[in-house]
Amino acid sequence: MVSIIIKSFFMCNCGALLFLIYICTTKKTKNMSKLMYLLALVYFISSCTSSSNEVQDQEGQAQHDHDHDHDHDHDHDHESTGDGVHFGASIDAEKAVQLADALNRIENGEDAYDLDLGEGNMVQAVAMKVEGQVSEVCQKAGCWLRIQTEDGQSLFITTNHEFFVPVDISGKTVVVEGAGYKAVTPVEELKHYAEDEGATAAEIAAITAPEEEFRFEAKGLLIK
Repeated sequence: MVSIIIKSFFMCNCGALLFLIYICTTKKTKNMSKLMYLLALVYFISSCTSSSNEVQDQEGQAQHDHDHDHDHDHDHDHESTGDGVHFGASIDAEKAVQLADALNRIENGEDAYDLDLGEGNMVQAVAMKVEGQVSEVCQKAGCWLRIQTEDGQSLFITTNHEFFVPVDISGKTVVVEGAGYKAVTPVEELKHYAEDEGATAAEIAAITAPEEEFRFEAKGLLIK
């Protein structure tokens, strides 16, 4: 009888074991047919428990696969985010100034205010909409671009990874809304942007000095 109880311990849950102990301690256990019935009951309970564990394992695997797919999709978040015309905040071209005029306003600090670029880095910025032709775009993610005048003056525009633009918009006219300012870009950052643009190793190595340039934090972009 003891061997039956021990075997039952490995085959069923605690509830079934207690039930079996109770039955086995009564005089009715002398009836062999009832003992066989109990063994069948234990086997049935054990089978149900095993099936339940298999279902739980399958559900756990399904959840794992879902999480994996979610992480995989997250790796592609750097695709352009917009309706093909508007990216980031929805803006229009009303009151947009041409790039040359925008650079003059930034240079003169017209209606400037303090803009915190992070880590206490404060600059004098001018809120505006600017229109210009795209000359460069980040080829890795579309997180920055540059617009340029015919005489070579340019404005570096960053989205701060708040939104992403198509990487094939070079040559197109765009309007951006945000804040323009002047800042010194360190060498490492310049090299990073050159790498994003697809520059060669030699071209990247040739960048050895920081540059003061006109920059722009965009909250929205419109392709005209």
